[in-house]
Amino acid sequence: MLFKEDEVARAEAKAVRTNAGWYRWTHDLVELKGADAEKFLDWMLVNTIAGTPVGKGKYTTMLDEEGGIIDDLVAFHKTDDVWWLSTLYGPHMVRWFDAHKEGFDVEYRDITQEMDMYAIQGPNSAKVASELLGAPVDGISRFQIVDAHVGDIDVTVDRGGFTGELGYEVYCAREDSQALSEAIAKAAAAYDAPRLTTLEVYVRSLPMEKGMGLRQDYKGLTPFEANLGWSVHMDKDFFGKEALESAQAEGPKRAFVGIEIERESYEDIAQNEIIRKRGIPVGICRQMIYGYTVDKNIGFGIVDASKVPLGTRVTIGPNDSPATIVEPKWC
Repeated sequence: MLFKEDEVARAEAKAVRTNAGWYRWTHDLVELKGADAEKFLDWMLVNTIAGTPVGKGKYTTMLDEEGGIIDDLVAFHKTDDVWWLSTLYGPHMVRWFDAHKEGFDVEYRDITQEMDMYAIQGPNSAKVASELLGAPVDGISRFQIVDAHVGDIDVTVDRGGFTGELGYEVYCAREDSQALSEAIAKAAAAYDAPRLTTLEVYVRSLPMEKGMGLRQDYKGLTPFEANLGWSVHMDKDFFGKEALESAQAEGPKRAFVGIEIERESYEDIAQNEIIRKRGIPVGICRQMIYGYTVDKNIGFGIVDASKVPLGTRVTIGPNDSPATIVEPKWC
């Protein structure tokens, strides 16, 4: 968790919420192709992948045999039978595909080490991205992916990000990373958009304020327990569907919730700390951070759905810090 007195972090968070900021953060990237690429992904992922046009992407999750989330990702239909899968756990994805590819004409590989990705995020990110590319980006829709150029550098741009703000992600070959970084810095300077240096701000604090979790937050929950039911298409077949149907019939046992610490001071609460209601364990903390936009210590937790409704007062962490269970989104 961050100290709220960290003025560098506060300034970086404010820049993304009110102007723009940029940073290098390469998601793992798995490239998948083959005659059965679309069919394979439609089976492995809960969202409907079949029929996704070239140049578009979809947010989705991937389930285990029990209907629990093992990964969340964006699947981009890059060209014809080529897909890019943006995840944080490329090697895990490759191993999972290895275990379930039988009968499908597909090939895939983790290309993370060959690529770099820069994120430009915030209300003015379109202005910075347009300056960078020398062409307006306003026509790029959410989760659309396009090939473009920055000078002599070949890049791939998608409209997306992990801050809850308007944003663009710019991919390039690893050998072009330094040149692209310099070009983004120049474009961003025209709008006083800083380069973010605080990992905890752009990976945790900014996303959490908008209710955006990491795979580690959702792991093991069903998409419905994780508030991601909107991404599940039960009218098609997918791996883990039967178990998910059974879980739905029984009703949710767990709930993915927000946590607000009532003390204003810094709270050192680690992942998997026990959440207690009147001294009785009712859940675990997934992560805690200081939200600079909302000026609160906030976090995500997984609790007993039947015992911990929103508004419940609980204690958490080694100091039994008083907290309240809330909706997992703050702004």
